Amino acid sequence: MLNKLRNLGKQTFVYGFGGVLNKMLGFILIPMYMTHIPIGKFGNLVYLETLIVFLTAFLSYGIAPAHQRFFYIEKEKNSYGVYLFNNFFGSFVLIVVSILPILFFSTEIATVLCKDSELSGIVNLSMWIVLTEILFGYSLQILQYEESPLQFMLYSAFKLIITFALTYILVVNFSKGIEGVIIARLAGGCLIVLCALVLVILPRCTFIVNLKSIKQSIIFGLPFVLSTLGYTMFTLSDRFMLNWLSTSEEVGKYGFGLKIANFINLIFVQTIGMSYFPSVMRNELQENNFRYYRKMLTYYCFIIALLILGFLFFYQNILWVIGKNMEYWDGLKVVPILSLSFMVMGMNYFVGVGLFLKNQTKHYLIPSFTALTINILMNLWLIPIFGMVGAAFSVVVAQILYTGLLAYFSNRYMKINFEWNKILMIYCIAIMCFFSISYTGITNNFFSIIAKIIALLVFPFILYKLKFFEQIEIQRFKEGVAKLYKRIFNIL
Repeated sequence: MLNKLRNLGKQTFVYGFGGVLNKMLGFILIPMYMTHIPIGKFGNLVYLETLIVFLTAFLSYGIAPAHQRFFYIEKEKNSYGVYLFNNFFGSFVLIVVSILPILFFSTEIATVLCKDSELSGIVNLSMWIVLTEILFGYSLQILQYEESPLQFMLYSAFKLIITFALTYILVVNFSKGIEGVIIARLAGGCLIVLCALVLVILPRCTFIVNLKSIKQSIIFGLPFVLSTLGYTMFTLSDRFMLNWLSTSEEVGKYGFGLKIANFINLIFVQTIGMSYFPSVMRNELQENNFRYYRKMLTYYCFIIALLILGFLFFYQNILWVIGKNMEYWDGLKVVPILSLSFMVMGMNYFVGVGLFLKNQTKHYLIPSFTALTINILMNLWLIPIFGMVGAAFSVVVAQILYTGLLAYFSNRYMKINFEWNKILMIYCIAIMCFFSISYTGITNNFFSIIAKIIALLVFPFILYKLKFFEQIEIQRFKEGVAKLYKRIFNIL
């Protein structure tokens, strides 16, 4: 078990870091946003990014998740080349055909989303970003599942560097604002897709038309994409509802807080999730795999809770160095709430494993649309009273409901018996540690840092005293510490 955990940890570092490079552009551009883009215009950028995320999930038509599911199966059948050719280029055709009507109505979409018809040109550019995001995803999946970590990281780093450089030139030197952000992202996406097409996709393709391959993927993925549509609408509805019930400035502040909290998602949650899914496929037929799935969720909750606590304790100290625009800083009040939401969201990778392995993706529909409905109703209730804080609370409640329903339906097909008592213990103690530090009233920076470090050390100690860890886990931990001590001592 611990060998599998160590292997997962290595994969999390390599592929997770590469995935982070691919997605963290919006985070590292924050100082540039704060300096060169007014908060209202930043709200418009939030709408456009929301539209890109929504359409990227919807226009994949379930082919991308099906590619994950059938990757090893098609490899074993020696038919992967045909499968990849038909799915990749079939996906390309479907996406292009789907975005043409959106291009035709881009003026109306810009008016509804951004309350500015003059942004229709940027909406058009955003549609082609959707195409590049989906197509590039196939290359990353291939490199990860073939265990090519160096190439995985190089492609992700290349995309990040090119897009960042172009964004800096267009926004800082040419004052293009959010238009420059979108143009740079599209240009970087096009370049990396062309490179990946030549070096990753085409060499692995067998150029034989077999529509059964893409049909198989769509049949598997369509229920998944419908549920993803509902889930994506649920995760994005907070911004849409704020736009409807509030102002673009309020959305901009909320979007800023969301970007800060999204650091948790990009660096920790998604990196673990990306690495976990291939291990699920590899362990599908292995003995004692249920214990592996069960313990992975417990370990995830423990590790992510500790990481989030550390992030919440110190992120403002770092942020203060890179940007002091107080209009943006007003959005930080939602960061702890949204961080909790991302922690719960990460559990979905683990609790839904039964539905994914048993090809029961249709059961994602009920949790997705139930969470969407609850989130909309709560937003209608809470946003007029509490503004963006109400939107953040709505997300947390709906996310907990989604994860609970997903676990319930998945348990009907695979009774993994997750350690819910331990997981609840983690959440309760982590929240108590956060509040105990946040509301102590310590104003001296030195003593505040000391108190936060003590709280981080106390968190696992309390769990240890409450018999959270099994004896074998404690023993293996002591053995690991002893080996590390020996290595350090030998070096010295």
